[in-house]
Amino acid sequence: MIARNSTRIFGLVFTSLGLASIIVALSNAWASGVSFLDLSTFNEFLWTNRFHIGFGIEFELIYLIIAGAVTILLGVSLLARRTERIEEVTVITDDVTATLECTVCGYRWKEIFSETQLESMGFPRNRKISRRKCPACGRFTRPKIMEVRAPRAF
Repeated sequence: MIARNSTRIFGLVFTSLGLASIIVALSNAWASGVSFLDLSTFNEFLWTNRFHIGFGIEFELIYLIIAGAVTILLGVSLLARRTERIEEVTVITDDVTATLECTVCGYRWKEIFSETQLESMGFPRNRKISRRKCPACGRFTRPKIMEVRAPRAF
């Protein structure tokens, strides 16, 4: 959540800075009386006039427009980027105690399953589960589910 918001904020800041720099360059040209339709005069104005930031820093207006276009592209690409994190989901399943009956000798025993495991085996439509070794007779059989109980809450 934080990553998406910070990316969106940086995208808005870069886009705003880019638009501001282009507006400053165009307003300097407009204040000087240069026609935007006369491209050769406008191009010459951008290459010859300087913009003073302060502290002795100055540069041509064309560089201000180029920097503005680059920051607009950077800001728009940050805004268009999808940076949603995929949250790790912990699935808590309830364990149930199933009473199983051997199909060979009829011995009954209890095993613990998760509800999703029983559903994946086809329970309640399918009352027989995958092969298990009977603790009494020692044979591999597909025991029947006789009863399913949820554990008591603490």
